[in-house]
Amino acid sequence: MRKKSLPSTANDTNMMIECEPEYLMPDFGSNPDIDEKPPMSPRECLEKVKPFIVAYEGIKDQAEWEEAIDEVMTQAPLIIETVDHYSGPDRVTAKTQNEELDRIAMTIPKSAPDSVKRFADRAALSLKSNPGWGFDNKYQFMDKLVLEASQSYK
Repeated sequence: MRKKSLPSTANDTNMMIECEPEYLMPDFGSNPDIDEKPPMSPRECLEKVKPFIVAYEGIKDQAEWEEAIDEVMTQAPLIIETVDHYSGPDRVTAKTQNEELDRIAMTIPKSAPDSVKRFADRAALSLKSNPGWGFDNKYQFMDKLVLEASQSYK
């Protein structure tokens, strides 16, 4: 029987944080939303941390390492499904979200006064800096702002 990973509230919140690329930065000199690299396969990830795992688990030889890798790889589909749920290809990155908010702010009609355009830019900046709102709420707010400005300044 295949196990399906369903998020509980506490685990869901934890995984949202753990799988967010910004929290996984090795140092402050890189930003995963800007320095986008293709994801590594599970086997490559394990090979990268092999020295730590060998020391931590007390693995003595290559045969024991291969046995451990095979055991982990049997669980890989469930692990991949969980990680993809929180940070997979369908997830919109912060960079993409910010670009979308900027794009919406730029759709203010040309006939609108500069003050309205500046307000839309400031609203986009405020929304980008607000981690308490989900992207769907931010998108909805900006879309409504632009719609009302468009209706007022046709």
